[in-house]
Amino acid sequence: MENYYFSRVNLPLRHTVFQRNCYLPFFCFLFAACGNPGKPAESRKGIDLLALTDRMSVINRAQMLHYADSIFAAQKNKSPYLKAGRLMAYSNYYDLNNVFKRSILYTDSAINIIDRQNLSDSAWARYYFAAHIKKANVFFKTGDYPRAIEGYLKIKELADNPDNKCGIGVKLYNNIGLILFRQQKYEVAKHYFKEALGILDSCSVTLNIANKVALKQELLDNIGESFINQGNIDSALVYYKSALHVIKSGRFSADPIQDKISRLVSKGVVLSNIAQIFVKKNKLDSAELYFKENIAINAVAYKNEIKNAQQSQLYLADLYNLKKEYPKMKVVLAGLRKGLDTIQNNEVELGWRKLMAEYDSKNNLPREELNDYKRYVSLKDSLDRLKTTINQSDFNTELDAKKQQINYVVLQKDNELSHLYLWITISLSIMALAIIVLIYYYYRRGKRNIQTLTLLNSEMSEQKDKLEFATVELEKSNRDKARILRVVAHDLRDPIGGAVTLVSTVINDDLSEAYEKQNLNLIEKTLMNSLTLINSLVELDLGGEHLQLDKNRADINETIKNCIGLMQLIAEKKGQRLLFAALPKTLNIHIDKEQVGRMVNNLIGNAIKFSPAGETIYIELEQKIKTVMISVKDNGIGIPRDMQNELFNTLGGTRRMGTAGEKSFGLGLSICKQIVEAHNGKIWVKSEPGKGTIFYVELSDDNADLK
Repeated sequence: MENYYFSRVNLPLRHTVFQRNCYLPFFCFLFAACGNPGKPAESRKGIDLLALTDRMSVINRAQMLHYADSIFAAQKNKSPYLKAGRLMAYSNYYDLNNVFKRSILYTDSAINIIDRQNLSDSAWARYYFAAHIKKANVFFKTGDYPRAIEGYLKIKELADNPDNKCGIGVKLYNNIGLILFRQQKYEVAKHYFKEALGILDSCSVTLNIANKVALKQELLDNIGESFINQGNIDSALVYYKSALHVIKSGRFSADPIQDKISRLVSKGVVLSNIAQIFVKKNKLDSAELYFKENIAINAVAYKNEIKNAQQSQLYLADLYNLKKEYPKMKVVLAGLRKGLDTIQNNEVELGWRKLMAEYDSKNNLPREELNDYKRYVSLKDSLDRLKTTINQSDFNTELDAKKQQINYVVLQKDNELSHLYLWITISLSIMALAIIVLIYYYYRRGKRNIQTLTLLNSEMSEQKDKLEFATVELEKSNRDKARILRVVAHDLRDPIGGAVTLVSTVINDDLSEAYEKQNLNLIEKTLMNSLTLINSLVELDLGGEHLQLDKNRADINETIKNCIGLMQLIAEKKGQRLLFAALPKTLNIHIDKEQVGRMVNNLIGNAIKFSPAGETIYIELEQKIKTVMISVKDNGIGIPRDMQNELFNTLGGTRRMGTAGEKSFGLGLSICKQIVEAHNGKIWVKSEPGKGTIFYVELSDDNADLK
C-alpha cells in the first residue's frame, strides 16, 4: 500500500524538505532583531531593515516593500547599511513570490555595497552571509547548481570561523544538506543536517533562543525526511515527534504574533510529514486529519507555506482516490487548481495532472482522461530531464573543484607576482653586484686586519685570564702560608720554650736522678709533638698540586693489617683494642701502598686520640662493585655537626684535645682527603656528639683481583 500511494502521485517526499525551507522565515535565523515593526530595530550601524521586513514576511507579506520604503524614506541619513538592508528586503520579497530574476538583481546590488565594507564588523558579516546565501539559494531553486555551489563556497570560509559557527555555520550546513537531499543523496544530506544540529546544541549561550528553536525544529524535520526517503519510517517518526516537541515547548520570537504564526506554520509542515507516514502505515483517517490541519494553516489562515500546503492538498486528493471518495477528491483538486494558477509549483502540477487523469478514468471520462494524461506525460518528460541534470551534479565534487579553481587562480596571481619580483630582484642584483665587488675588495683587506687584531686581542685576553687566575691562586697560597706560619710559630713556641726551660733546670740545678728523668721525659714528649707537627706540614700539599703516587698491585687486607700492627702499640698505652674485620679473601687493588697506609694510620690515630681508655676501635673492609670501602669506627666523644663541614679543610680550625690530653694540629684529616682524592676515591664521616664517629673511605679499582 505504501509504495502504491507514492508511486501514484509521482511526487517523492524529498521535495517537501526543500520547498519548506525556502519559505520559512529565513533571516530571523541570522538576526536577533526581529521585533515590532512600529519600533525599528536599531544596531550600531543604524536601522536593520532586513530584520524588520523579515518579520513582515511572516505576519503581512504583502506589505513588506511598502513598509521597507516608508522606513527608508523617513531616514535623513541614507547610510550604506540602510541601503543594503532595503535592497535585501526587496530580494527577499521577490524570492518569496517566485520572481527569481528580480530577486537576483536586488541581491547583486546589495552585494555591490556589502563587499566594499569591513567584513570583520559582525553587522556587515551577517549581511554578507545573508546576501550570498540568498543568491545561492535562488540559483539552487532555478537549477543553476554550479553558481549555487560558487555562492556557498564564498561563505564557507566565513561560516567555518569559530565566531560564526553558531549562526552562519549552522545555516550553511543545513543548506548544503538541502542540495544533497534534492540530489537524493540522503545519507550524506543527513550527515550535514546532524552536523548542523550538533553545532546548534553547543550554542546555548551565543545564539538567540528564538533562532535556536526555529533552526532546531527545522533540522529535526529535515533529518526525519532523510530517514523516510531511505525507507526508515520508524526513525523518521522519532525525529518528527522531536520536532513537534521543540515547536510546542520552544519560543520562535519575542513578538507574540510572530511567535504564534511561526509556531503554527512549522507545526503544519511537520503534521503533513507525519500524515505521509500514516498513509504508508494505512492509517488513512489519521492522515486525512493531519493533511487538513496543514492545509487550514498554510493555505487558508496564513499562506506563508503555500507550496507545502499545495503538496498536502495533492496528498489529500490521492488519499480520497485510495478511499474511492471521488467527489471529495474532485473538490480538493479543484481548490488545488486555483492555488496553482496563482503560485506555480511544477512538482505539484505534475501530480495534479496525473490525479486528474486517474479521476477521469474512475469516473468514465475518456476524452478528459486522454487530455490530462498527455499533459502529464509532457510535463513529466521536462521535469525528468531537469532531474537528470540535478542528479548528475555531485555537490561535494563540484565544491572541491571550485576550491581547486580558486586555488588555481590564487596560484596564478602568485606566479605573476613571483615573476615581477624576479625581474625586480634581477635588476637589483645587477646593481648590487658592482657594489658587492667593491665591498669584497675592501672587505678582504679589512678582514686581514681584523683577523690580526682579533688574534692579538685573543692572545691578550687569554694572557690576562691566566694572569688573573695565577694572581688569585697566588693570593690564596700566600694567605694559606701566612696562616700556617702563624700556626707553626704558635704551636712550636710553647714546646720549644718549655724544653729550653727544662734543659736549663737540668743543667743548672742539683736535682735528684728521678726528677731529672721526669724532666727529660717531658722534654722528649714536647720535642715529639713538635716533630709530629713538622712531619704533618711536610706531608701536607700546600701548593694545591696532586700527590705523586707510586701505584702498584697491593693486598688491601695486608696493607691495613700492617697499619693496625703499628697503631696497636699506641692503643695499648690507653688500654684500647683494635678489631679488624678483613675480607674473606685476598684482594689486590691498584694503590700507593705507603700513602694509603698513612691515611689509615691517621684515621686510626684519630680514633685512639678521641676515644676513652679501655674502648674498642673497629676497622672493617667491605668489597662493593668496582670499589672497596674502609670504615674506622670508635665510641669516642663524637664530632659536633657544625665542625663536620670543616673537618677536611686545611687549617679548618677543628683542633681539639684528645681524651688523654693529646695534642691535635688539625692537619691529619686534610692529608687523608688529599690521599683519597688522589686515588679517585671518596671520604666522609658520620658522627654525633657523645655517640662516637665512623669515617668511611671508598677507593675505586676497576681491575681488582680477588683470590
